[in-house]
Amino acid sequence: MFSLYRLVPFILASTCLWYIGCSFPVRTGYDRNIGDYKPVPASETAPPKEEPLEATPQETAQEAAPDSSKHLNSAEKARAAIKKKETAKAAQKAAPKSNLETFARQWMGAKYVYGKATKTKTDCSGFVMQVYKGYYNIALDHSSSKMYKDSRGKSVSRGSLKEGDLVFFGSLWKIDHVGIYLRGDRFIHASTSKGVMISPMQDKYWGHKYQGARRFK
Repeated sequence: MFSLYRLVPFILASTCLWYIGCSFPVRTGYDRNIGDYKPVPASETAPPKEEPLEATPQETAQEAAPDSSKHLNSAEKARAAIKKKETAKAAQKAAPKSNLETFARQWMGAKYVYGKATKTKTDCSGFVMQVYKGYYNIALDHSSSKMYKDSRGKSVSRGSLKEGDLVFFGSLWKIDHVGIYLRGDRFIHASTSKGVMISPMQDKYWGHKYQGARRFK
């Protein structure tokens, strides 16, 4: 009888352990038939894929926007090219080449040689004499002062100059240079330093030497 009482605690402990084992919640995937947990599929063990973060409107705008510095340089170059073309067109429109200018340009580059009158060597009056004879069939003296005094020439004011008029330069006491007026307020002449060339009437050297003009046609 005494030994039976001593076995009661062991019997109760075994019963409690069996009860706990039966009532303990089984983890998902446990297979009682195999006495172990089922293997977890690889798809469930793989780490979740990270979803790409959405770009903020500011980042999207920065990516979409081109390099502003390059765009600015290109725009500046384009504007400069357009301006250059417009300037060139304006110059051509202001002073288009006429038949007279085209004819007179045949002497361009001729060296200045006093007393000569050819397409390679000429002085100022010799150049004007050749052009007037070849283009207008008007014979003039080989002298700028005599051309200025020629009675056939009509005096013309500075503001009424037309292409083909003769323009004279020098001082109050002497006329020592002559040229042919061209469109665009220019004149073509034989310079002692550069030969036959085209200069503006407001040239810093010739502008203050202007003495008058004559019209022969």
